[in-house]
Amino acid sequence: MPNQQTPGTVDELLQFISAHSDGIENISNHIFPMLKQLPQQFFLQGTADNQDPLDLLDQTFCSLAYTYFLSARCNAERPNAAHLLNYALNFLQVFDPQQVRIAPDKFLQVAQGLCRIAAQYGNSVIAIKPLVNALQRYAQSQNHLTNLHQYLIKECLLSKCYKQALPILLNDITEIETSGTGIGYIDHLLYHYYGAMVYIGLKNYERAFYFLKLVISAPANITSQIQIEAYKKFSLVSLLLHGKIAPLPKYTATAVFRSIKNQCQAYQDYSGAFESLNVKRLRNEFNKCADTFRKDKNLGLAKQTLDAIYRRNIQQLTQTYLTLSLADIAEAVGLEGPNAAKMAENYVLRMIESREIFATISHSHQNGMVSFHDNADMYNTSLTITHLEQQIAKATKVSERVIKTDRAIGCSKEYLAKSLATGGAIPGGLGPADDSEFLGAGGGFDNFIDDGKYFG
Repeated sequence: MPNQQTPGTVDELLQFISAHSDGIENISNHIFPMLKQLPQQFFLQGTADNQDPLDLLDQTFCSLAYTYFLSARCNAERPNAAHLLNYALNFLQVFDPQQVRIAPDKFLQVAQGLCRIAAQYGNSVIAIKPLVNALQRYAQSQNHLTNLHQYLIKECLLSKCYKQALPILLNDITEIETSGTGIGYIDHLLYHYYGAMVYIGLKNYERAFYFLKLVISAPANITSQIQIEAYKKFSLVSLLLHGKIAPLPKYTATAVFRSIKNQCQAYQDYSGAFESLNVKRLRNEFNKCADTFRKDKNLGLAKQTLDAIYRRNIQQLTQTYLTLSLADIAEAVGLEGPNAAKMAENYVLRMIESREIFATISHSHQNGMVSFHDNADMYNTSLTITHLEQQIAKATKVSERVIKTDRAIGCSKEYLAKSLATGGAIPGGLGPADDSEFLGAGGGFDNFIDDGKYFG
């Protein structure tokens, strides 16, 4: 690009933008370098006749320039909240995704500014849905991670808009482009960590388990504190789902295994108490670990395991007995008090409704009798076949993606150079070397960890 004289006024910049807005290449090669040269203060100015550039620029055809002006004004010390709120909401509906991807940091600032302005109005929720819709357009595909993902999911957590995050979270991330996207390793960790917390809030423990496992098993030479916090939640979610801490993938970094062993002993001890299925032992261990759970902001999630142990014990009974009275069930699982049989009935009913067990309750007997059955589902319905076809299609897609990625890596200069340097073998431990922002004291994300207020 030939050297262009830097505009001295907003009017000159608007003329330059008008002359070079025909096509994405012109915008990328001419307008973007010019915008990068200008200081932040420049974009707070108006034209010579006091017009606002936000009124003069087309939000779609001049999306890149509009992003610079809007981000500067949204993040000013004293933004005109009412004025900017409408501009931002309209812009997020009509922006050109190709243009804003050229300056991902500025687009993120627009999103942050919108959330800040919405908070000033005392209604953070109004920013969530527009940002969800904007992110779906901003991402190159529904499976691409962007620099906006983790920020949006964090905002959904803070405003307790868990369901609004689902259109984003339901799409598994399979594409991460780091060049020119503003995405770092931490974005991957935080997006899945916050996503797991959303699923915990919705009590979708299967997806929470999956997201937390992605965080813990991410490649690393040095363990991120985010991975440690994810493991603590992972251990409790594992108890709720499986009755024990599920094994981590074999490809989990050695450094992560070592850090977990050194920093998560209380969770290991608590898991041992849960696996014993002894209610009194679990309660004693809970009292010992309560301060740790509270400090880690996991108290609400840990309390759910106190309820889960009764369900786990009832499930164990189905392996041994065909029929039991409610009073016998109450005694066997550790329920106490004059209403123990009624409590046992409530547990059984809830477990039947959630298909955790298959049973019927008869009150013809004085104490009420429960008969346990096998799963009557023959898995031969059209719904089962449709689900199976969907899973096969998903597995085929993943397989194709793995083959494509394997070929791309095998042909890359970086792989070939490292392969030659190591005698044909690529050493393990790929990933970020340092995580100074989050190592040690827990980092800036600790305010968004469950303290019982969100998930208790």
